[in-house]
Amino acid sequence: MHHYLTILLSLTAAVLAFPTQDDAALAAAAAAASKKNVYLSTCVERGILDSDTVLAAIYYNKAASSSSSPTDVGTLSSRTRTWEGATRRVTLSAGSLESKIDSGAKDLDKSQIAGTAKLGNEDLVCFVDGTTTFKFDSGLLDLGSTKCTANYWCASIGSGSDD
Repeated sequence: MHHYLTILLSLTAAVLAFPTQDDAALAAAAAAASKKNVYLSTCVERGILDSDTVLAAIYYNKAASSSSSPTDVGTLSSRTRTWEGATRRVTLSAGSLESKIDSGAKDLDKSQIAGTAKLGNEDLVCFVDGTTTFKFDSGLLDLGSTKCTANYWCASIGSGSDD
């Protein structure tokens, strides 16, 4: 056991010694490699006369891009106002999503690990986002719209190969 701990500590020290890359470049590379991406978002739905704020999980079964549509979007109960500090569940086409974002995660810097999630049987790791946005137009003549800002981005831990 001691031998394995020594190797683990040596590998950890070696990884920490490498120079860091730009956070955006790392996130883009990780998203491209991840076979499942979920954006835990706060969305503002604007209609002609009113607006409402909801939490939504925006799911891509591949890397997201500005020109691609999400695979699915699931919303949480209107009473739920935050992702942090509790287990949140939403149903998506790929299965049930269960997120566990740490209670202090909203105070972390962008790209820091904020918690975990599980989509069906697949484990995901979640990072602070805060800048990725999505816009959905709807209704007659696109008079209604929904703008979402990703609070957290969750990526599958797998290698990106097919199931």
